[in-house]
Amino acid sequence: MTRWGGPFARRRAGRSSAPAGRRPADLRTADDRPDGTAAEGLLVEDHDGLLLLRTPSDNALTPADVADLSRGMRTDDGTVTVIAGADGMESSAFWPRLSELLDSLSESGADTVRLVMAGAGQDIKDRPATARRIADAWGVAVKAPDGAPLVVPGGSLFVPPAPSADGKPPAGGWWRFAPGADPEPLGPRSPEPSWQPALRHVPSDTSGGSVVEQIPAGLLVRPAEATATQPGDLYHAVPVDPRRPAVVIGVPYGEDVSAEEVAEVLTALPEEVRSGVRLAPGGQYDVLRLAQAVSDRLDADVEVMTGLPLVAAAGPLGAYSVRSVLAAPDGTPKWLPFVDAVVCRPPDEEGRARPPQLLRWTPPLPGSVRPEEGVIGLTDRWQVTVTRAGLWVGPRGGPRLSPTARQVDANGPVIELGMPGELMDASLMPALSSLLGALTPALRERATLHVHGVSHDGGHGLRRLAAQHGLRTLRYAAPAPAPARARPTAQAQARPPGRGLGLSLLPISRPRRHG
Repeated sequence: MTRWGGPFARRRAGRSSAPAGRRPADLRTADDRPDGTAAEGLLVEDHDGLLLLRTPSDNALTPADVADLSRGMRTDDGTVTVIAGADGMESSAFWPRLSELLDSLSESGADTVRLVMAGAGQDIKDRPATARRIADAWGVAVKAPDGAPLVVPGGSLFVPPAPSADGKPPAGGWWRFAPGADPEPLGPRSPEPSWQPALRHVPSDTSGGSVVEQIPAGLLVRPAEATATQPGDLYHAVPVDPRRPAVVIGVPYGEDVSAEEVAEVLTALPEEVRSGVRLAPGGQYDVLRLAQAVSDRLDADVEVMTGLPLVAAAGPLGAYSVRSVLAAPDGTPKWLPFVDAVVCRPPDEEGRARPPQLLRWTPPLPGSVRPEEGVIGLTDRWQVTVTRAGLWVGPRGGPRLSPTARQVDANGPVIELGMPGELMDASLMPALSSLLGALTPALRERATLHVHGVSHDGGHGLRRLAAQHGLRTLRYAAPAPAPARARPTAQAQARPPGRGLGLSLLPISRPRRHG
């Protein structure tokens, strides 16, 4: 991989640098020094080839942002990324310092510069873009945005498309300027994922009236009357997967999107891109049923995420993990489901429906696992199964519960116990306590304990356990219908009400009227 080695790297053989006299005059400001030297206050930081031109007080990029961009901007084509800080652009030293940096890049033999500077790629009549002037003056290709780029978690850059005044699809994004050539549109994402060109063929609205918007990770489909995405909202925090796009369905209080519309959007994609698409919920509704309907319509497997795929945790050496996250309408993350994604499958050859298949899941506690089934043994009598809604604790060797049987609740997980009508003996309590103790306190506070089985002690142990671990709710399923019995006698019916609850009932007397 060809990489630029820094401001003082050796010039590539046979390549001359652009002389200072070729710098466009209007790259300077009126306050520049007459001799062209740079004033103090602007630094060039080299983060393994990612160059930051900014003032010492510029904190627009956090250390995590810089680390992400340093990893995400690496390319095999030798592109050098220069980020020009917004704070320093008002300084009289900015343009001379940028010119010096471009001189160094030209001397080092850089072929392409990605200039991360708001509006540097905006090319309008009688006012050539800054990127065009740099390309012509320094003889390098320049990639630049025509708007303000957003830093996306994971190390990519995104330019939100701006609405077009003439009714055409929203325009905007990154452009490539080569010396003496017309600018080439690249799309809203940089670096460009392999699937980005395919999204140009997707219409901006559907036949059902929904709107299709570009987000960093792919597309968002929402009702036309629902709130549009805004720069910096949660949808712009979904990292870009360079291998495949995501299609987010709906927004909070705007989830009314049909399977026909989603299938229409997917059909507009080439087969090699469509086969890798991930569907994800953008609102508060579970989109599993919609995804299954899309799978049936397209006669193809469809992956569906339990929540929005967001950066869930940072690991060693700056690595991070992307997992489904369920969030509140205001974007506040609430909990991470144990089932990250399932695959909806179309009917088999004989037309019989097939249940969704578990694809990715996270164990709730360490132990012996069977990844293809999502099951972990708790004791020799009890096991826990991960579900999209939470967890299910049941007897080993008993009936299997589908991981998609219960609808997902963004407020918190549901921990289900036992099977309807079956006795749960005392051996369940230590197994359940161990499981609850392995969960984080924040997750336990949001959890609901949903009891299907019959407790051996009338529920006293479960109540104590729920209080001990700080669970939110203890819920009991409706009892199984009792078998038909003979009609009770009149004497049996005469049992005083309230005796079973240990209540002492007082006779009701009519209040005496006065006057």
